[in-house]
Amino acid sequence: MGENHYFHSMKKILYILTFAMLISSTASAQNTFYSLFTYSYEIPVVTINDNAAGLQKSLFPKMYKNRSLTQDMRWVQENDSLLKSFWEIQGDTILHVLTELSGIEWSEKELNLYLLRYYSQIGSADPLILPLGGIHNGTFIEAAPDVQKQKLLLIYHLAKRMLHQINRPENSNKSISYHPLMRKTPYRFDNLAMLLALTTSYSILGVDTTYEITQSKFWKNKFPGRKIFQDYFERDWILTPEKTLADYIASEPTRSRLVTVTRTPRVKQSNVYEERRTFVEDLPLKGKFGFAVKLNDAGHTAVTVIDEFRLAYACGLRADDVIRRVDGKLVRNHKQIVNYLLEKFNDGGSVVGINRMGQAMEIIIQPLEIDYLQDEYYLDEYNQDDTIYFDTLDPSIGN
Repeated sequence: MGENHYFHSMKKILYILTFAMLISSTASAQNTFYSLFTYSYEIPVVTINDNAAGLQKSLFPKMYKNRSLTQDMRWVQENDSLLKSFWEIQGDTILHVLTELSGIEWSEKELNLYLLRYYSQIGSADPLILPLGGIHNGTFIEAAPDVQKQKLLLIYHLAKRMLHQINRPENSNKSISYHPLMRKTPYRFDNLAMLLALTTSYSILGVDTTYEITQSKFWKNKFPGRKIFQDYFERDWILTPEKTLADYIASEPTRSRLVTVTRTPRVKQSNVYEERRTFVEDLPLKGKFGFAVKLNDAGHTAVTVIDEFRLAYACGLRADDVIRRVDGKLVRNHKQIVNYLLEKFNDGGSVVGINRMGQAMEIIIQPLEIDYLQDEYYLDEYNQDDTIYFDTLDPSIGN
């Protein structure tokens, strides 16, 4: 089934669904009910914070030594009206459709949406962040996308936040959190969130607008898993309230072909591999954990670079995280951190206390079965056509 055929089919379906929703819906402050759906759930109250000066400054402390934080917050407030209006009109509907299509209940009762001028990425699900001014990587600033793309990005981050709900103790769908497809990689978790976001967006922004956004250069550059998404998830997983994302995950065999091909890829040729490794300079090519730290302005050990293909990232560590303690012991440098991690590595791992964007949290660095280290599925990240090589993939695997 071709991509264009898929979208034409979705257009026909969505026109019917949209008409049905328009003639049969009633709305209340934080609960939206459509007779189209067979059930309804509580959805969280979302508060938009466009004056998060403390958060903005904590992300770029050096920059704001010589730059006016007040002016940047004022800029955000002067340029967020379209997004705020969009949320006021469509926010409850987005949350409700995400719930219905995911098959997962919101455990959180309240969410804060932080609108910033600059952020180091396209946004974040937890905390929920959307940069309006640009993506600041420390060296240069990439202009933020137009408001239509920002709307879809917001839905995407909310979809990821929706999937995070299954890890909360009170959620009834916790069993699917252990499925391989829920591992937080661009080809699994991110693609699940993308499927949920795009299916939701068809009802919110429309099929044509959603398709136009996903075909843009910006979108293709920011989502490396799109080829697998198009070939597997988008083609075969059609989300409805009767057949939800949770249903698809639960019914997918853990050794299926889909699970195999969504393992995080490695590049096939050594010269390409070395080129990719330039993105994690200052890290040795070998090593168990794959991160480096240095003292920040406050004298704490902050993660400066991290290899997304190694263990620390797989366990939840991220760039800019401040590592305060390992198993309750204060740390001052990289050698201390690694030594403490190795002490309990074969005894269940270590509890690492970190500070992420002003929020204290804990992660566990532990042995993981990272299948892609021995995977025989390759993706050449520098092939502009995203050429996939299946010649070494065992055809007997999966359904």
